Amino acid sequence: MPVGIITDVSATAAGAIVGCLLGGKLSERWKSMLNNVISVAAIVMGIVLILRVHTLSAAVLALIVGAIIGELIQLEKWVNKGAMGITGKLMHGAGADETFLMQVSAALVLFCCGGTGWYGALNEGLTGEGSILITKAVLDGVTACIFSALLGKIVLCLCIPQLAVYLTLFFVAGPVSTFISPEMIADFSAVGGMITLVAGLRLGKIKTDIKVLNLLPGLILAFFVSAGWTALFG
Repeated sequence: MPVGIITDVSATAAGAIVGCLLGGKLSERWKSMLNNVISVAAIVMGIVLILRVHTLSAAVLALIVGAIIGELIQLEKWVNKGAMGITGKLMHGAGADETFLMQVSAALVLFCCGGTGWYGALNEGLTGEGSILITKAVLDGVTACIFSALLGKIVLCLCIPQLAVYLTLFFVAGPVSTFISPEMIADFSAVGGMITLVAGLRLGKIKTDIKVLNLLPGLILAFFVSAGWTALFG
């Protein structure tokens, strides 16, 4: 039973519910402050993950190729289109502006595509040990509360893809365990850190022209590029 996954997703949901209850009571000044806090947290988390890298060249190459693929298939456009549709239903027809979509993109990356979360789900699938995700649940609960206070009910909806991604990793971990090396995990974490760092820069409006979600294919490619790079160059 994936205890760590259930704990993390439950904490995200609980935080989102609390944030929804608090959101209507926050002034714009407080919402701006909370947005800045999340931006800084994402940047710091990204840097910490990048420092785990085994081969920086492989991680950067995976990110570049992933960005090209994401741009070709316009991944962010389709995700944003879905987010706007969900927002319209939750907000009774109200639209979503660019700032809102940037915040949703950042939340999606932090909850569903972070290196720590993916590694935790893989580790629980391989060993049955869920302590990584249980620890992460504390951070996700607080983060979900803040995001939900800013964005509303859509943050609660992100628990669905979060659960789907983690369970997928949990169940595939066993069959692919013989192919995954510590070096691959390290480079994968670094790519996740780069994407998280970019999400933080975008959320803080430091660098707003990067389409963060278009970088996500790099997470999958990180395993293959890392393996190939290690085989060729050691």
